[in-house]
Amino acid sequence: MRVLIASGVRHARDYVPMLKSMPGFEVIGCADTADSPFAEDSAALAQATGIPLLDLDEGLAACDIALVCSEPTRHVDLAVRALDAGCHVIVDKPAATDSRDARRLRDAAERSRGLLTAVHRLYSPQIVRARRIVDSGAIGLPLAVDVEWLAAGGLEGATVERPELVCDPALSGGGELMNFGWYPALAIRHLTGLDVEEVVAFSSAAPHAPLFDGPHGAYGVEDAAVLSLRLRNGVVATVTVARTPAGVGPAPVSSSLRVLGSHGHVLADEDAPAFAVRGADGVSVPRQVGGPAGTTALRRLFEEFRDDIRYGRTPLVTAADIHAAVAVVEAAQSSAREDGAPVAPAAA
Repeated sequence: MRVLIASGVRHARDYVPMLKSMPGFEVIGCADTADSPFAEDSAALAQATGIPLLDLDEGLAACDIALVCSEPTRHVDLAVRALDAGCHVIVDKPAATDSRDARRLRDAAERSRGLLTAVHRLYSPQIVRARRIVDSGAIGLPLAVDVEWLAAGGLEGATVERPELVCDPALSGGGELMNFGWYPALAIRHLTGLDVEEVVAFSSAAPHAPLFDGPHGAYGVEDAAVLSLRLRNGVVATVTVARTPAGVGPAPVSSSLRVLGSHGHVLADEDAPAFAVRGADGVSVPRQVGGPAGTTALRRLFEEFRDDIRYGRTPLVTAADIHAAVAVVEAAQSSAREDGAPVAPAAA
């Protein structure tokens, strides 16, 4: 499959080497719109990874898959353009920054001959195992879900390409709720099969004080948030999303998810199993068995999407799932701005 990087602003420096190492993929180049505010990022990506810098229309005409890696607020514009060109599309997270754009994405997918999906972590070994256990009926009917999603460290260059890509709402759509809330929302939907009917949220966004004094505070966006969700059939869920001052596990992001059922429970901890290596200097370094769950999940996402195209299958995450997750995050932002007022996610 010929892959075009449609804008090389976020995460593409991780995605390109991975795709190059995988059988069945050829990264044909990177392209962006002429008016991109970060055109230099795409040029730098092409130079650093040894791929051509292409005209966007030329690239879309030559590729099978467009992998959209722009700043989040431009994801939908680029994805719609690629879908209208007949390409299959993977959109980086979050696939959209509001429900209106998520509906635009769905409409484009419905009229396109190409398949659409978005970057997610539902293929992490821990979540795959949890889904099998839930589906087996071993824990009975799901009654409640609890999710923690914790990112390590601040927004220095080693963590995020540009801090404003997370913190400037004009580029990111918000703070850490928009940056990471997408993952728990998708996971809860994936494990329960239920829509969220109401969201109550509190966050550290202005006028409250963020944990960090840097870009989050400067842009007035949250670096921590807590959500309470009411799902259909009386099922409830809680979500904690935060950028923590120090890592809580061996990977840059630590996530855990517990499903409580009528006859038992299942825990999906992406930091486990793990072990610690202590060096001669006395420093203990945690390492995950099998490598980081996020990397494993991403590799399998690319592989499965390749096979979805080959065999005409429906991707694990569809346009409907994208809209549902984005609508939950959007409702959480609205609730947090109103000091925890209940908000119903936008209808599809």
